[in-house]
Amino acid sequence: MLVSKTKKEIIKQLELLISAFKEQYNIYKTSDYNEAQVRIDFINPLLEIFGWDVDNKLHKSQFQRDVIQEESIEVVDGYLIRKKNPDYTLRVRGIRKVFVEAKKVSIDIENSKEASFQIKRYGWSANLGISILTNFQTLIVYDCRYKPNINDKPSIARYKVFHFEDYISRIDELFELFSFDSFNAGFIDKYFALTQKETSPFDTIFLSQIEGWREKLALNIFKNNKSIEEENINFLIQRLLNRIIFLRICEDREIEKYETLKHISNYDELKKLFIKTDKKYNSGLFDFIEDNLSLKINLDKEVLIEIFEELYYPSSPYDFSIIDPLILSQIYEQYLGSKIAIVPQLSMKIIQENEVVASNGVVPTPPLITNQIVTETLDSLLSGKNLKDVKNLKIADICCGSGTFLITLFDYLLKVYIDFYLKKEFKDSSIIYEKNHGVWKLTLKVKKEILTNNIFGVDVNPYAIEVAQFSLLLKLLEDENAKSIKNYLKVEKEKILPNLNQNIKCGNSLVDDNFYNYDVSSLENDELLYRIKPFNWEDEFKFFKDHGGFDAIIGNPPYVRIQNLVKYSSEEIAYYRSPFSPYSIGKKDSFDKYYLFIERAVELVNPTGVIGYIVPHKFFIVKGGKKLRAMITKKCSISKIIHFGVTQVFEGRLTYTAIIIMEKEKRDTFYFKRISELIGISSFDNAVVNQYKLANYSSHPWIFLSKEADTLFEKIKNQSTIPLKSIAEISVGLQTSADDIFILHPIEENETSILIQKDGITWEIEREILLPSLYDVRLNLFDTPDANSYIIFPYYLDDGKAIVYSEEIMKSDFPLCFQYLTYYKTRLEKRSIGGTKNVKWYQFGRNQSLTKFHNTDKLIWKVLSTEASYTYDYSNVQFTGGGNGPYYSLLSKGEYSLYYILALLSHPLLEAIVKSGASEFQGDYYSHGKQFIENLPIQVIDFNKKEELEIYTKIIKITKELIDTKIKIKKIAISSKKVILERKLSKLRQSQINLINQIYNITSDELLSISSNQLFFTNTSVVG
Repeated sequence: MLVSKTKKEIIKQLELLISAFKEQYNIYKTSDYNEAQVRIDFINPLLEIFGWDVDNKLHKSQFQRDVIQEESIEVVDGYLIRKKNPDYTLRVRGIRKVFVEAKKVSIDIENSKEASFQIKRYGWSANLGISILTNFQTLIVYDCRYKPNINDKPSIARYKVFHFEDYISRIDELFELFSFDSFNAGFIDKYFALTQKETSPFDTIFLSQIEGWREKLALNIFKNNKSIEEENINFLIQRLLNRIIFLRICEDREIEKYETLKHISNYDELKKLFIKTDKKYNSGLFDFIEDNLSLKINLDKEVLIEIFEELYYPSSPYDFSIIDPLILSQIYEQYLGSKIAIVPQLSMKIIQENEVVASNGVVPTPPLITNQIVTETLDSLLSGKNLKDVKNLKIADICCGSGTFLITLFDYLLKVYIDFYLKKEFKDSSIIYEKNHGVWKLTLKVKKEILTNNIFGVDVNPYAIEVAQFSLLLKLLEDENAKSIKNYLKVEKEKILPNLNQNIKCGNSLVDDNFYNYDVSSLENDELLYRIKPFNWEDEFKFFKDHGGFDAIIGNPPYVRIQNLVKYSSEEIAYYRSPFSPYSIGKKDSFDKYYLFIERAVELVNPTGVIGYIVPHKFFIVKGGKKLRAMITKKCSISKIIHFGVTQVFEGRLTYTAIIIMEKEKRDTFYFKRISELIGISSFDNAVVNQYKLANYSSHPWIFLSKEADTLFEKIKNQSTIPLKSIAEISVGLQTSADDIFILHPIEENETSILIQKDGITWEIEREILLPSLYDVRLNLFDTPDANSYIIFPYYLDDGKAIVYSEEIMKSDFPLCFQYLTYYKTRLEKRSIGGTKNVKWYQFGRNQSLTKFHNTDKLIWKVLSTEASYTYDYSNVQFTGGGNGPYYSLLSKGEYSLYYILALLSHPLLEAIVKSGASEFQGDYYSHGKQFIENLPIQVIDFNKKEELEIYTKIIKITKELIDTKIKIKKIAISSKKVILERKLSKLRQSQINLINQIYNITSDELLSISSNQLFFTNTSVVG
């Protein structure tokens, strides 16, 4: 951006520009005043006024410059639509944000159907939120999240219209939608998000369309080729779609003749086109030697003609010259989540892939995240390297999918190579050339070398490999046209595209040749090998052994719990748990697949290698992540962590993630950023950076505190404290495994029974088999919880043990309840019931806590809350809850009063410790589960010391008074009295906090230093 201007300065400059326009308006309005002139005289200055560095006066590199201008070359495509690139591409830090299309002043752009369709088509095809049409007289902002149609009125998807005479009066609106500052702050990204359900962005529409084409082709191929196998039909259609889309994109990029596909009238002609194309490109994409199956099938011409019609104007709104290969790759990522299945009765349907089902669907990694991971990983790797070093780099994504990360990597490396050549003023035209003024590009020859020398990928899905190769080839051909291709063929005398089969391979990155030792019979079981796909790295990549592994691995490994893996790949799980497995973390009962990908990546990089992944950050703190934390800190060094907290990265998926960069070389410190809102690249730039000592991170939970919080917590731990678990028993609640059946909400009650309504039936249940319980109750600190439901308790207590009633007793003593439970017997029998040998179908799913909460005081709290919510229960209330809640409970098991424990747990210091190490959830919720509170430091009281005993006694007294006061407030209806008691409550609470400060020897200022907004970090000094 240029030097920041005040609003007053912007208005002054805008007034001068408007005045100049008015003075010569009659001249500008004539058709002789062309588009090039209006751009120079008015649109360029307008952009400058709003902070866009049109002429790159700040001398940013070509990859970072704000504005890319295109020559105004008009190309008629035969349908009265001008086929050319947008006049301006406005960018923030090199990322395309908005198109601006300029027109002559004489054109009435408010009523021009062609002009409005053109700019909407550009913006929509590029997956942008908005684009702008202007002739300075009028400036129109279009919402590009809606599919454009040539028959639309110009007003369709029009967001706002500005006339030049209103620019000043509407300056705030104009600034919000047009200025560099607004785009840089992420306003457009946030307000015009592509994820709103009512919109129809390009990626959603194109995904739906190619899925529709797949289904049409599958039905037709199956109809005409009855003996075809399921795997072959999937392969055929994938190849066919890739070839068609590739050629259609080449047409719009002017590499192939426009409408070549549209003039194809049957499948025989299409096969001839493919064979001809193969002679030109040689990428494997059109190879019929490997793919002779495509030559043998029959396909009705009507299906092809219908698909081709949908790829051209006026049926198609796509401008394939603008479509980003990265976006196309992400569309395919979702497409590959399903496949064609041949089902009985000689029919077919589309089904989801097993791993997609296990991980609850496919969600592509957003380009903003892929770019950040690639940049964060490779910037440090390339530091100090020369061009020769860079040419020798081997970088991989070992779960590459459709190639999203590989495309981003390719783009990154193109920039790196150009920078190297320009810095050396090396401008050999066979290597680098100037496309436009100040914009340099690498020749096709050099781009091919980068792609084949530096970039590698592996994925278990063969169709993903096809798409990854296809996407990379499209990226390779960016900026090429018919002239450059013709010149390449003439000069290099070789076919245009490289074959990527040696770079992008199909195999199981997690299973190598050890599998054959684990299962010696596997070599005789081809079907098993097809499923497992063992992959030997040294055999597949010839450089691997001499190079010592990859220089870097990047990606987003799959997040699949082992419980889901078992459902479709039990052989793999058995291998991971076996002695033959190389994974230290695969032996435990519960793990996630991304754990294995992290460990595999650590082993696959060379001694100076770097790994960049985005993964769930839950493993940072949970017990189940202990072995993974130990492995990472033992075998490599954390370099950077970008922690998203509860900020959601993946559309439509509740996943809490972090980017973690790891280096094999030894480091002393690592950098940490916490992202509170993801609204563009500025989110990363503006985040506070903190630095932590690696020596403090091992298998123990990884907690990232401010220097002040870290100092205070250490001070507390070094005092005479003991862990909470040594004086209290922390317990889960009752676990029925069918709460909706066992927990009852009465509509009527009497002394002996209650009435409930469930599933349209009214049931009567005996009171004697019921206990009062909590159900979805909000709990507040120092409350006394009131039961709002009943729970069926089919047990009796005998000598401290809970014994389930026999069916005879249930029938004789509780016939109404037994009748009710019998109604749901089928459902209850399907539960997994643990514990005793003589299992009754109506007993609880687990035996925990059956005897703990009878006639004893206890604390109860919600596991997920935004603050301390511990309550004191006097009334034998029951509750349900396991590891994730909804409730937990605590009983004192020693000499310390439950009131004293409650007081300490309520204190902001201990709550800050809980928050600092707990799992986070949306809505500012965090976990108060057992593992996050059991080691809280409880201040020891020496009961033989009068002073300590006095403070202890005062704390108990105040805590009781707090509870009693809250009970009174609940009962009082008169607001004036309630206010008095609330003031009293505030005073008691402050007195309680002061006393606890005293026993922990902390000051009010120290407590203030760990308030919630300062808990994690406030500066950039090294912590620890």
